[in-house]
Amino acid sequence: MPSAKIISITPNYMELLKVACSKPYGNNVTERGIQAIINSGHLSILEHCYASFEVECSVRVLGQLTRHRHLSFTCKSARGSKFDTLVNPYTLERVSLSDFNVGRTYNSALSDKDTKEEQAAYFLPQGVETSLVVTGNFRAWYEYLPKRLCKRAMPEHRELAEQIHKELAKAAPEIFDKNFMGCSGCKEQSCTFGHKKGDKK
Repeated sequence: MPSAKIISITPNYMELLKVACSKPYGNNVTERGIQAIINSGHLSILEHCYASFEVECSVRVLGQLTRHRHLSFTCKSARGSKFDTLVNPYTLERVSLSDFNVGRTYNSALSDKDTKEEQAAYFLPQGVETSLVVTGNFRAWYEYLPKRLCKRAMPEHRELAEQIHKELAKAAPEIFDKNFMGCSGCKEQSCTFGHKKGDKK
């Protein structure tokens, strides 16, 4: 299973948001007022606060994560590291890489003294498990969640997004303890989960 653990978050983030909101909206902005500002679509205030996660997932999901350009990544390197687990795409459980031919090819390449670790990594499949630290401001996470919690998202990535959402809802409930999975604002014309085919969205 993919995993996400929050390792850092802006301290006193609500006080920071109140100060930020006081500039365009005046002093004495309340928590309820901040939520109203966010719900109205004025998300720039969220860019002042950050949250960082330690993540374990497949290289396949990593490729999707990096599409979210406002997140920052520091990833496990193929140089000086050995990869030994795969994510089963059907169960999302970890399995041993060496149980598969591609894993044995990778390990054989590693045992060749003339082959560097980063060269052996060319044999690794997209399901190989990797680890990274991901940092984003609150707006980046706020916009990430509905995309990857969607029922159309890849199962492993949706599982990861659910863990990220759970961690953020616990650490910053005033901002993230809400349902990001609603279909009402979705503009995916081909989606049939929340709408009957042909319905206007």
